[in-house]
Amino acid sequence: MQGIFKRFVCVLGALAMTLGMIPTVMAQDNSMSQGDKSISVETENAIVEDEALAKTVRAGIQRETGWYPKLRIGGTAALSYNKDVNGVTDGTALTFGVFIKFALDRVYKNLEWQNRIDLEHQQTKVPNIDTLIKTVDNFDVSSMLLFRIPSVEWLGPFVRVRMQTSILPSYYIADSNIEVRFFKPGTKLDAKDPSQIERTREIKAQEAVKLSSAFEPILLSEAAGLFMNPYTSDLLTVNFKVGAAGQHLFSRGGYVAFDDNPNDAYFDVIKLVTTHSVGIEGEVALNGILLNYVNWTMSASLYYPFAVNNAQGLKGAELIHSDISGRISFRLANWASLDYALTARLAPFVTKNWQVTNTLLFNIGFDVF
Repeated sequence: MQGIFKRFVCVLGALAMTLGMIPTVMAQDNSMSQGDKSISVETENAIVEDEALAKTVRAGIQRETGWYPKLRIGGTAALSYNKDVNGVTDGTALTFGVFIKFALDRVYKNLEWQNRIDLEHQQTKVPNIDTLIKTVDNFDVSSMLLFRIPSVEWLGPFVRVRMQTSILPSYYIADSNIEVRFFKPGTKLDAKDPSQIERTREIKAQEAVKLSSAFEPILLSEAAGLFMNPYTSDLLTVNFKVGAAGQHLFSRGGYVAFDDNPNDAYFDVIKLVTTHSVGIEGEVALNGILLNYVNWTMSASLYYPFAVNNAQGLKGAELIHSDISGRISFRLANWASLDYALTARLAPFVTKNWQVTNTLLFNIGFDVF
């Protein structure tokens, strides 16, 4: 315990010097634009990948033929107290959640089959809302087949399929009386024509309005192209992927946040529609091990659809899907870590706003196998 305490003190000192005062984003809106990660182009299973990377790099060998299963389960917690902070409600905010990360890889000579299941859910209690609201609800399943060219093992073709969605329904809850306006698909954020309003609803303080159902929307994507892993070391590992891709967004009539003015008397939402697209996708992922107990990851990906069945009035650069994320993890013990994560996503077929999440969490996790 004394060793863990010393490491915890070092971690807090490093955070104070390098990150300064990091705000934890807490919001009232329970819609997808408030940190719900169910819609994005590409993210990685950070815990599974980091630990697998560390073992592989330090061993300095290629994985041999066989199966490589891994299961990690755990929880997260964050507590903050604010008083007289500009723009922040006074009081105590509590966030807690659970996660399950499963990986199953099959290696046969230069052929690899990588499978991932990532489930993460967080609930938050903020001072001005009576009930708990979900701030993270992510169910992510992916399968990728890649072949390492024997003479150039850091290069080769890959094929990947992926499904992302939310497990629980999404609701909007306000701390004061407000009017919710439901807009039709294709409405411009900067030109909200009143004729595009399907209906309105007056809600009272603490009343919940359902925006989307469980497992809605569902994003199914596929990609095929080339991967490159030109550099691998303890400190830095570089991965690239580029190729053709397709995305299929399935909706059952749900809504997401569409509000660019939080100070007016309305809360605006826009209806989701089923959308199919084909385009090109590129991704770069960087990760490494700074110290024995400090891991870091950064990734960025872009998807541009050049054929869409329903562009919803978008064109040119407005169609670009972006996903940027970074994480630094201070491992306090084999079962505990302090993590700072930042994600910024733009999924124009879901919402025209950037989805930004900024969190500092204490994680407890255990490897089942």
